[in-house]
Amino acid sequence: MNALAYHRAMGKESRSRRRRTQERQGRDTQAGGVSAGTSPPEAGPEPLLAKYGAEPIRDLPGAVDKFHLRVVTDILEGYDDCAGSLGVVRATRTWHRHHDGLAASRPGQLNFAGAEKSLACAPGCNHCCRSPVGVVAAEAVLIAQFVARTFSAPDRLALERRMAARKAGAHSDDNPRSAPLCPLNVGGSCSVYEVRPYNCRMFHSFDVDACERLFIAGEGHRGLPVDPVRGRYDRLIAASASVAFNALKLDMRLLEFMSALEIALEAGEDGCERFAAGEPLFSGLPTIPRPSFAAAQTSE
Repeated sequence: MNALAYHRAMGKESRSRRRRTQERQGRDTQAGGVSAGTSPPEAGPEPLLAKYGAEPIRDLPGAVDKFHLRVVTDILEGYDDCAGSLGVVRATRTWHRHHDGLAASRPGQLNFAGAEKSLACAPGCNHCCRSPVGVVAAEAVLIAQFVARTFSAPDRLALERRMAARKAGAHSDDNPRSAPLCPLNVGGSCSVYEVRPYNCRMFHSFDVDACERLFIAGEGHRGLPVDPVRGRYDRLIAASASVAFNALKLDMRLLEFMSALEIALEAGEDGCERFAAGEPLFSGLPTIPRPSFAAAQTSE
């Protein structure tokens, strides 16, 4: 399927790109280079890619390549508008928004081996919140900043206690049945849903019973029914983000979520600024393997 056919974000011009175009038009008009009412052609991604030394994935099919370059340049523009800690925040949120646009545009019902199934993810469904999660450093500092700015003192203390309890029992039993919910899950809902990690955003299923068997009963998985198109483009968005963040010299290693969040919270209010300035806050954490879930294919 053509990415442009369903990814709504692809058809929208970012505010920063629109502002840059308007500024160029104003300068060109003042210089007499463009007649009134005539718009110069919009610059391609090359100047921004060159500015940061970004190296896009090569030899992608036409529409996929355009999708990839749009994600890369949108992330770079989010950073370029502000730089520093705010640039890191905007770049990370831009990355996440590309997934959200993709997910919102996909159908809620798909055919699996002749059976119609509906997307099972809904408020209060949190089986997958018992699973280990990997994040990149920018996500950890973004979530820590969100916690510092939106959690009350009692809520922050309660979070620290839940994180400590999970850490104390992290290696006691490998059976998912005994695994506690993510410390950020409160009352069955994610308390940082707005800034949740990309790996949490990507995860979805069309069978809640299969999720319960996997995450609660610990029966292993024979293939969760997922949207294969969404899965392919989620991976492409992640690869595009890796190109952009590596160009920005930001750590894109996959880190264990709670370990990274603990460091980011301890870094305090200026943690994001220190990370953006190049301080290796997370250098002591090991890189974890990327999760792999076998997916049942649809007949789409």
